[in-house]
Amino acid sequence: MLMKQLLLRVDDQLHARLRERAQRENRSINAIANDILAVAATVDPESPRDRLRSRAAALGMLAVRSPRAPATEAASPSGRKPVDMDHIARLTAGWGPQLDEILGEDRERP
Repeated sequence: MLMKQLLLRVDDQLHARLRERAQRENRSINAIANDILAVAATVDPESPRDRLRSRAAALGMLAVRSPRAPATEAASPSGRKPVDMDHIARLTAGWGPQLDEILGEDRERP
């Protein structure tokens, strides 16, 4: 696959948030930005689902499945990885107010 390079200038606060997220997710800033841009570039502005996915991606609340992500637990006999609800709860702690805001904004759209 051919890759293009994109030079993007961002303010210090945005860069700090991207760096913190990258460290939290054990990924590079480039990988985080690439995922956010990939979602944003495919958004249909008339689709509530797409708008929600775009906002969630920008806030770091969208799980992007990566084929490179290592499996941390053995798969069950059904072939599915067990769900660690405690891990999910830790990852999503504090998201309530942000989700309320996103959904509220979408409800107010004409």
